[in-house]
Amino acid sequence: MEDLIGFVSGNKNRQKLLTLLGSKHSLDAGKMAKNMHVASPSVNKIIQELLEKNLIKQDGNSYSLTELGETVEKKIQSI
Repeated sequence: MEDLIGFVSGNKNRQKLLTLLGSKHSLDAGKMAKNMHVASPSVNKIIQELLEKNLIKQDGNSYSLTELGETVEKKIQSI
């Protein structure tokens, strides 16, 4: 768990994306990029990283937090 918290909190945009999904619950990549003011290719790279770590899941074109992602997001918010 600590390694995942470090992984997310070590990158401002990873942290932003996880927090965004924590508040919005489900978004597509384009809306995430727009909300975060980050270029789509960067958001797509972060999405892939978070998918690989099982912090987010894909449902069609949308992404949402997994249970693990929710736990990590809450812990980062409390730091």
